Amino acid sequence: MMVQHTENGKVQLRLKISLKLHQLNSLLFLLLVCALAFGKAGPYPLSLRPYLTFVLLFSVVGVIVKEALYNRQLYSRYFWLIDLIDVATVSFIYHLGFFSVNFLLVLYFFLIFLSIREFIPGETCYITLLSLVGFGINAVLLWPNYQLLAPVYGPGLFLYGFFIGSAFVSLVLVGIFAYFYAKSDFQLARHLQQMLDEKEAALKETYLTHANLEEKYAFAYTLTLIQQFLLEEMDETNLLTRITDIIQGIAGSYSCAIFSLDKDNTLRLAASSGKQLPPDLPEFVQRPDSLVALTIKSQSIHNEESASFAERKYWAEHNINSLITIPLSTKNNKLGVILVTNAQSFSFDQDQQEQLMIIANQVSLALENTRLHKETKLMAWHDSLTGLYNRNYLNIFLSIVEDSTNNRLGCMIFDLDHFKVVNDTYGHTTGDVVLKKLASVLTKHTSPGRIAVRYGGEEFIMLDLNSSAEELYALGEQIRKEVAALKFWTTAGEEFSITVSCGIALDHTGFDNVFSKADIALYQAKNQGRNQVVVYGGEGDEVGVAEEETPCRP
Repeated sequence: MMVQHTENGKVQLRLKISLKLHQLNSLLFLLLVCALAFGKAGPYPLSLRPYLTFVLLFSVVGVIVKEALYNRQLYSRYFWLIDLIDVATVSFIYHLGFFSVNFLLVLYFFLIFLSIREFIPGETCYITLLSLVGFGINAVLLWPNYQLLAPVYGPGLFLYGFFIGSAFVSLVLVGIFAYFYAKSDFQLARHLQQMLDEKEAALKETYLTHANLEEKYAFAYTLTLIQQFLLEEMDETNLLTRITDIIQGIAGSYSCAIFSLDKDNTLRLAASSGKQLPPDLPEFVQRPDSLVALTIKSQSIHNEESASFAERKYWAEHNINSLITIPLSTKNNKLGVILVTNAQSFSFDQDQQEQLMIIANQVSLALENTRLHKETKLMAWHDSLTGLYNRNYLNIFLSIVEDSTNNRLGCMIFDLDHFKVVNDTYGHTTGDVVLKKLASVLTKHTSPGRIAVRYGGEEFIMLDLNSSAEELYALGEQIRKEVAALKFWTTAGEEFSITVSCGIALDHTGFDNVFSKADIALYQAKNQGRNQVVVYGGEGDEVGVAEEETPCRP
């Protein structure tokens, strides 16, 4: 209906323009006739006076006919009459140009372009044909006047005929252009109308059936607000909390709760609104015979009639006499359940159930999108092989840390010794296993103030906000020993081990400086035989260096 309203609005605009121009034309001719009647004029204007009077009368009659058709909404049926009046009026005006081709030809062009917004399909062709006929009549009636142009264009008729032919061709080209433009516009409007009709039919099958007009408009408006909110909100908690408030308002319920189904198939109370829910409700819905569990299993809507005797008794003890559960799911995932309760018996009618189902479908899609958004964000922040943070998260972490603290930043760089030998000898699959094992060791030693990042290849870093150089050295030693104690096996069953070197630095002037210092310490550990922990001391001296050397046995 929206496309029809837009289309009708454009047609009405065309009618309004046409009527105003016709009225303006009548006024101009009225002023011209009055000027000839009361003013001093030569013989030429006096000879033109009867014709001007005729054009004035014809224009006035045309305005009256148009007004009648417009007021009675008959323009679609009598469009041919309206177009005929317009073309005839233009033809009469064109005759005042005296020559077969004159400056008033633009009126025909304007008339054709104005018909692009057609009353009915094909009207542009009709008005183009009328314009050609009208211009042809003008050309025939005004042809004798070519003799007056002989001093300018010569006595030959060829050039004058060429002008007339060019005018005909121009009218045809303008008509063709207007026809294809109108056809394209009509097809687009029809396609949009078809899409809208399909959407409207789908909506009618769900929430517009058996509802009065006021309820339809109110719910449609509410649904629009919900959709807008769902598109904008990416935080799951805020989204579900707001939805429970909206549902409670629509259903006029006692309370509303949304239970989220986690990956381990446990139900979690994600959001609630209204009256205080029973404190043991999260544990009660975990029962396999609960109405919430039944809804998840069947993926269909249920009310108190489907509840067990024990559950009815449970709700009666809390003054709840009617309830309804709606599943939250998409094509591939079960996401949770919406639970709506009321103190009145049988308070959820068919219309409300359909409305809740529509909202549930919208919420399900939005909930899946928020979870995908969260997972995508986590993937963007974590290394796909080791699960450690990547450089993207490192940049975010540093932007927060460097803006919020002046404390020294500790940096530990770990690099696997002779890792290229492992890849070249045993293959990259075995090398990936080594990287994962090192990542698990580093993960074990992370904390709220300490993160582990895969910086690139076999190079890992740990950033720490709260430790001294001695503490970081002790931590590096512990990690070095744990890595050296790891045992690996090749696909052929051969055992080998690997070591790690570590460079440590602390600095309060930013990550770039502390990383550069830790990198210098790492290279010192490498140059001194690997499998060592070196703390940068400013002039190359170190706080401590591990003397133990466990060679790589590839």
